[in-house]
Amino acid sequence: MTDLRYLFSSRDDLPDALFSMLGASFKTESSYELFSEGGRGAVLGFSSKSLELGYASPALVILPEGKTSELFSWLKTYAAETYPLSQFGRVVSIDDFRSVERVKDSSNVFWKRPDRWSSVILGEILAQSDSDPVVSSLPLSRANATFSFAVAKSAVAHRSDLVSEECIRRLRVLSEDKRFLDRSLSLTDIIPIWERVGTGWDESAGLPQLLSLIQVSQSKDLFEPPYAAARNKVFEELLSDSVEQRVLAFRSFVNVQTSVERHQTEPFADAFEIALAAFLVGRGTSHVFLLKDMARKYPSVYVWFGLFAGLTGPVCWDVAWARTAKGIEKTLSAHFSWAEPPSCDISWPEYSWVTSTDNEKLIAEIPKQLPKVLIIEIFPGATCQLRLKASNPVQKDRVASSERVADSASFPQSDLVYAFVKEFIRLSDKTKLDLGAVLGQDVVSSETLTPSKRNKRTTSKIVK
Repeated sequence: MTDLRYLFSSRDDLPDALFSMLGASFKTESSYELFSEGGRGAVLGFSSKSLELGYASPALVILPEGKTSELFSWLKTYAAETYPLSQFGRVVSIDDFRSVERVKDSSNVFWKRPDRWSSVILGEILAQSDSDPVVSSLPLSRANATFSFAVAKSAVAHRSDLVSEECIRRLRVLSEDKRFLDRSLSLTDIIPIWERVGTGWDESAGLPQLLSLIQVSQSKDLFEPPYAAARNKVFEELLSDSVEQRVLAFRSFVNVQTSVERHQTEPFADAFEIALAAFLVGRGTSHVFLLKDMARKYPSVYVWFGLFAGLTGPVCWDVAWARTAKGIEKTLSAHFSWAEPPSCDISWPEYSWVTSTDNEKLIAEIPKQLPKVLIIEIFPGATCQLRLKASNPVQKDRVASSERVADSASFPQSDLVYAFVKEFIRLSDKTKLDLGAVLGQDVVSSETLTPSKRNKRTTSKIVK
């Protein structure tokens, strides 16, 4: 953990403290337990190295328990320049701070290494992309906009199932916020995949052990009892050494999936089995394109496919998948530190306060890293990008009206073109006269011609 020094700042002194205007005489402590002095303020954490340089800008703002809304409202009213607090450093509640400080290595469900998570995140990127996504051309920046990225960051940074579960709970809140655009994938679709990222895997057993995962998606056919047996036979054919046989088996399987009505004990059964079949066809990630036609009906197939890629590891990755997955993994491997500035627009406490006020202006006033996108740190070290919906119809009509007024008030484009052509003709005639005087020849000026004999048609054509 980075060495930090702590200072309790009262509410009235907080604006000066945030802008490093307390002077060189203030004293800091080694402990963050400083709220006993009244609580109407915040504890600020300063990097020891920064203090040695004489710069006292806080890297961390710890908010008191139960008085967060009061503090935010006061600052927004009397010190508007401090909104949002996240522009200064990481902003956390005292509860979240203590949770991180006492976290032990207690991750048994959610994978605490970045290697498998990167493939799951890549699967979600594909699911959220256009109808025909190509792995090799996907921007790595899209990883930050996936739900899986936030859960992965929490799992890798803190290695605690409790932290990951709290992260998921907060993602549920965000997914229900009507101010953000809806996604094709719901949390209900993805949570079963996150819960299986930590599944044990024996590298020596190879791909056949993937068949043992079928039991998690057991489906019961209401109309054709032999369906389960036929399905198991198809999966055995998908392990054939013949590529042609595997492709034919996949086509047969998809036809059965789309033509037979079944009752699944798990809602994700179809997506799970289709993704597994496509993965077995290519014996890895090379045949991800087979999912394109099924993704519209089962958008989570790409994420399940990413899970299988994460479980089997790089030995089953094609070139495009390997490059993209490793690029994502690099961003997950960053070590968490309280002193590191967060890559977010607002913190979770700030988002909770904005939501409680239901004031759209508060969202609009936040300095954003990306237009129309709000980046929220839902838990220390775990961020999520969410795209904001367009303004309400009244605001859009006002914007459109103002744009029309601006267009009508501007100088007409046709007049500009006409003026340019007129000036060009004048200079051309002047040049001809000057040239004629030098050569001793008579040059007829266009000004002596009647308008009907001038190049009026050409000029009017340009104007149009």
